[in-house]
Amino acid sequence: MQKHNLRDTHYYFKVKNFFDPYIKQNAPKHLQHVWFSSPGFAFYGVQRELFVGSYSSLIASLGIALFVLFLTSGNLFIAVYALITITFVIAVSVAIFAALKWELGIVEAIIVIMSVSLSVDFVVHFGVGYIHTDSADIDHERKKIKQHYLSSISTPTEPPDNMEIRIPRKMSTYHLIYKQQQIERETRVTESISRVGSAVFMAAFTTFAARFSMTLSSLTAFRQMGQFLMTIMLTSWVFSMFFFLPLCA
Repeated sequence: MQKHNLRDTHYYFKVKNFFDPYIKQNAPKHLQHVWFSSPGFAFYGVQRELFVGSYSSLIASLGIALFVLFLTSGNLFIAVYALITITFVIAVSVAIFAALKWELGIVEAIIVIMSVSLSVDFVVHFGVGYIHTDSADIDHERKKIKQHYLSSISTPTEPPDNMEIRIPRKMSTYHLIYKQQQIERETRVTESISRVGSAVFMAAFTTFAARFSMTLSSLTAFRQMGQFLMTIMLTSWVFSMFFFLPLCA
């Protein structure tokens, strides 16, 4: 494997930034599109393309993921919450890869781009479960809140001067609407966890456990793929359970 350092990288960009404008300004018309190359600089050209391509591919993948999430859930807010969750999953996963001393190469670039598609799965399950909660359960909880709240405001209080005080009807109505919306969101989150929570956990656990054997391989590509899948499964499940669902609630 070819070794490189920061000084060599700076030298490469220094030569390139000088050569390209010079050719465009001084070369004949038929030589305007020439480029320089050398065996020593080929590595840095590949690194530059991988770096730029990884960023553009991640942005494109996130845009496609947002579109698919919106089509799946039918709710723009849920799709945006899911996109924020996926972004955090990717950021934490890349930070873990950096802590493992990965260096950007062809395999690593492919792995980073794949992280978007693999991070969508758990969020989609919880999001669809949240949207398609049984309306009868929501109505039941809303009625319970309404009955409890109306009974509480209908009970008069007796201050020391024995004057009866009631909460203003306008304020109580706003409070009731807020409580009903809150209990609806909480009911949706609870139903989503009860419906798909166990399936999502088992999917994450089995994938995590199965890929552990790949980390014992002597081949770098196999070992990195195992580390990648274990990291994505762990971070995706943690953020889906403890970030996405609380965000929806």
